[in-house]
Amino acid sequence: MFSKLYNNKFFITVVILSGFLISFLSVLPLKIEQMGTNPFFIFQILPIGYWIGIVVTVSALMYVIPRLQENYYRVLFIASSILLILALRMVFPLAFSSVPAYEPDAINYMNTVNTWVTSGIDLGVVGAYQHNFPMSFMVAFAFVKLGVPLDAFYRIAPFVIYAINMILLYLIIEELMPENQKKTAIPALSIFLFSFSSLGYWVTVHYSPDLFGTLMFFVCLYLGIKFAKAGNWTFKAMLPLGLSIFILILSHHLSTLYLIITFFGFSLSSWFFKSSQFKRGTLTFFILAIYTYTLWFAYGTLVYPSFFNVYIYFSGFSDVPQQVSSAGWINNLTFTIYPIFIVSLFLIEFLKIIHVERPNSSIKNYVLSKLKEISLRESGNNIFTFSMGFILIFLLFIIGFAVPVLLGTRILEVLLIGMYPLASISLYKFEKNNSRRTKIILYLLILAVVLTSIYRYYSQIQRRVILG
Repeated sequence: MFSKLYNNKFFITVVILSGFLISFLSVLPLKIEQMGTNPFFIFQILPIGYWIGIVVTVSALMYVIPRLQENYYRVLFIASSILLILALRMVFPLAFSSVPAYEPDAINYMNTVNTWVTSGIDLGVVGAYQHNFPMSFMVAFAFVKLGVPLDAFYRIAPFVIYAINMILLYLIIEELMPENQKKTAIPALSIFLFSFSSLGYWVTVHYSPDLFGTLMFFVCLYLGIKFAKAGNWTFKAMLPLGLSIFILILSHHLSTLYLIITFFGFSLSSWFFKSSQFKRGTLTFFILAIYTYTLWFAYGTLVYPSFFNVYIYFSGFSDVPQQVSSAGWINNLTFTIYPIFIVSLFLIEFLKIIHVERPNSSIKNYVLSKLKEISLRESGNNIFTFSMGFILIFLLFIIGFAVPVLLGTRILEVLLIGMYPLASISLYKFEKNNSRRTKIILYLLILAVVLTSIYRYYSQIQRRVILG
């Protein structure tokens, strides 16, 4: 009887929805006016029901993983992963009486939109976000003019963007799968891994130019991959991508930079691995990177020329060692848990693919021969090509520790996007091919990562409010 119940699709759906509702209803009654200063503030305010709901949701998702070949379970898993990211990130927006109480920058953005609504659009002066990157303000203005309360929009909009980002990430990875493998577990598992990220520097908690920039980054990445696959250089085919890139440029500077670097990386990986899906992909991605940079430079030079003065732009940022020393050992430790988990899963599959062996010749000759071998063997592996396309983002991440303005912590979030597909393959193999004991250990590990991610995510926001 119980085995039939556990395998009942309706029952599993009810369990997942119940887990989210338990968490949501536990947070809803909270009314907090001011951010607490206790390092474990998040544990003080959240009732036990919230944690029970999270455990139930994660447990049900883990149960569904072996069944992802079925359409119903795959759709359920995608929807449930979206619910999980909402559950992990909804606490402060639901519990606090005002948005600026948990995100000080929001007051400036909200005041700008409110002024536009009452007095008309005013882009302000050079250097102001609404002047340099007006798109997020335009969108907020449009919704508020349509009757959505300003406070409600700034609370709800991030959740909508999270959901869209996850759907776009799913579609991006699905585009890379062979035609006979599109409806597989890998795209779904990728958004599951994305859902419990503890990082919130690039995919921020609040509605802002930064968060709108992440949305447009995913849109441009998806359209860019589809465009490269089609290899159709007609005006009709180019228009959606060209407009999306321009909207990205109007949204945020760092997301524009990340897209340029990613397109250059895709051009390099498409050339090296001779990708079978990207028709003339090397040239296509290279031209897209050049187009994006040229358009960005032209727009920036006309609208905010001081931005392209490196002496001005590279000032006023704290360096990484300073950030680490001020965070404390608990925050530094919890910061590393999620990235280490994803990188470990990624490396397990990556090392299997490249077949690292003990060199029997000079290191230089061994490396060159190995690269040639991998290039020939993986020429049809578009997932691998995609992941290797983030190699320049990895280099940017390393540089970000030396050049504070590049914000290495944000780059890390972008870098992990390239790791999710191979990490998902590792996760799926662990779940499918190992013993019950190994599966239990894997479940407990993922649950621990999820719970520490919640602490890390909200303690990061708390520190931002307290330290100013």
